[in-house]
Amino acid sequence: MRKRVWAAVLVPTMLVGGTAAYAWADAADLVPGFITSAPLPSPQPAFITASPVAAASPTPGPVGPVDFAAPVPDAATVQALAVALRADLRTGASTNVVVLDYLTGDVLADLSASDTQVPASTTKLLTAVAALDLFGPDHTVQTTVTWTEAAARLTLVAGGDLMLASGAGHHGAKLDAEGRPVANGWAGLGDLADQVAKAVPTGAAVTLAVDNSVFPGPAWPTEWPAYAQRLGYAATVSGIAVNVGKADHLGDEDYGPRDDDTAIRAQDDLAANLTALGYRVTTVGHALSSAGAETIATVDSAPLSAVVTHFLEYSDNSVAEETARLMGRETGRRALPAGGAAATIERLAGLGVPVAGMELHDGAGFSDRNRISPMQLARTLVAARNAPNTRNLLEYLPLGGLEGTVATRYAGTPVAGFIYAKTGSLTGVTALTGVVTTADGRMLAFATLLDGMAHGQSKPQAATDEFVTALADCGCGG
Repeated sequence: MRKRVWAAVLVPTMLVGGTAAYAWADAADLVPGFITSAPLPSPQPAFITASPVAAASPTPGPVGPVDFAAPVPDAATVQALAVALRADLRTGASTNVVVLDYLTGDVLADLSASDTQVPASTTKLLTAVAALDLFGPDHTVQTTVTWTEAAARLTLVAGGDLMLASGAGHHGAKLDAEGRPVANGWAGLGDLADQVAKAVPTGAAVTLAVDNSVFPGPAWPTEWPAYAQRLGYAATVSGIAVNVGKADHLGDEDYGPRDDDTAIRAQDDLAANLTALGYRVTTVGHALSSAGAETIATVDSAPLSAVVTHFLEYSDNSVAEETARLMGRETGRRALPAGGAAATIERLAGLGVPVAGMELHDGAGFSDRNRISPMQLARTLVAARNAPNTRNLLEYLPLGGLEGTVATRYAGTPVAGFIYAKTGSLTGVTALTGVVTTADGRMLAFATLLDGMAHGQSKPQAATDEFVTALADCGCGG
């Protein structure tokens, strides 16, 4: 199995002086590939005609293994690469770039890097780091069922898990190609039904409601375009969902229509499980759990590390937005877009990220009113490296040429497996941020934000990929 660089290993190694080397023994032996059995690849949210492109091949010479004693690229050379990207006719009227030494944070290239722009889905990187910092990677949320015996009433209570299974959950037994537990379907409504059967005699007549009142909405964010739900880019964000509102047969990489009301879908699926156990169930829809009701069933979501991996790899808008709203609630605000935005900026500032001028209107990057600078994105990557709850961030980001929304970008080039990146695309906006390893083995944090292009993603993506490939191919130690 291919090995990834774990930040838990990276950080202590860096702190002891940066003289040791960490080699990816298996990376050079990989044949890049990606799952093609799904009808369509995972959407890169709002730009509905976006498609991945392969970067131009780098000059000869493989990207080397990570070496913490590797020379830092010459800043003038890196700056020249950034200038060339801005001058490229495939990029837009506003192309801003930053490149930092990932180990030291030193600036190697700066093209208007502190100017804020529309970041698209690179916003999810900030949501991920802030949530990990606030909650910790092992944090889970709970979905519960309460029981009011006098009224023979069960209430399904939302806790923020949008990835429930309609039946039994796998509870970490389902692994991805990297051997990591899959977040989707971790807990299941069938598990809740089985617990109910231990507390309420089977065969009983019961009523069943769903309570998601701690997630006041708007279930469909006002910042999001209406077409996105219809085309399967996102589901409503209401504190509870089965398979992120998609039909059971649709996987993480599939488009598909979403439930009109994810809470009602969850209620109905729980009712079906209870009916199969012999209960006579009458559903009543949305209602508050009764005062004094007894909690008789609880399931835990996937740990936050798996949730973050999911929404970074598949650019899942709904799960990212739900995560932001959970941060708002945890910090004493309401589980609203504004609460999530305020909590995210607060946590980033606490990590030392410069937040002046940053504007967030959602946690997913669907809003075209979000404003983030390339410097803020790259500084977030560097800041995450040293903080205890975020030091494994690179493990959660997809690898270029191999995974997620960058699965076919860099495929077949020596860069594949040596770049961790988060994409972003809206109409006229192309963004990419991540960490890439140079031919000399030096790790660089970068962010490119391009806007003002004509309709279409292939050309600006190709220009960006060639810039990052040139960074990776750089044997240009200063």
